[in-house]
Amino acid sequence: MAATPRRLTTNATVVAALTPHARPDKAEGMRAYLKSTMPCLGVQVPVARAVAKALFSTTPFTTFPLLERQVRALWDGATYREERFVALNVLRLKPHQSLLTAKAAPLLEHLIRTGAWWDLVDELSAHVVATALENDRVAMTKVIKRWARSDELWLKRAALVCQVVRGDETDLELLAFVIEHAVDGKDFFLRKGIGWAMRSVARHHPDVVRGWLKRWSTRLSPLSVREALKGLPKT
Repeated sequence: MAATPRRLTTNATVVAALTPHARPDKAEGMRAYLKSTMPCLGVQVPVARAVAKALFSTTPFTTFPLLERQVRALWDGATYREERFVALNVLRLKPHQSLLTAKAAPLLEHLIRTGAWWDLVDELSAHVVATALENDRVAMTKVIKRWARSDELWLKRAALVCQVVRGDETDLELLAFVIEHAVDGKDFFLRKGIGWAMRSVARHHPDVVRGWLKRWSTRLSPLSVREALKGLPKT
């Protein structure tokens, strides 16, 4: 007999799990800080991660289509911003990591475009996009290069920061390609992203970063340079 498919968890269930941890006194300040059009419950990010783990770790999804269906339902049906934190952390759960490949790109693009702010985009990029890149390097490299060439700010930001926790395993050729396609951008999030990306590899590859600073010396913003220099060893 075929196993019964795992039922989707509703947004109401997620909100019920988040509500005991809500801080109404913090909610409006959080919403203002994140410039969110959605209201906030005042739940801290580590708590949202814990809620995702509690709700989904014991009965994880075994196929990507089912995982995608759940994440899209939670994300698109969210009333509070923290529901989106839970949704993206469902993707981060260890049992789901092996399901992340280039097949996830349409979902990731949807989340990045509709999330469209650093708190959601950066966590998605540094952890979920990064895992897909590790699992499916050739195909995801093509995806990330396409994002880098796009005119969409948050896709370009995602391409910049998706390797910031990879350290010595950073694909330097890919990162150089992405920086080249962002270095003339005037937006703060692109400039900050370039500096953050450089800083993240400077400890492991200081000569490479020094070379990049020289290569793009007339095009890098002061913000990007300052951030990159923070990662270089003092001389």
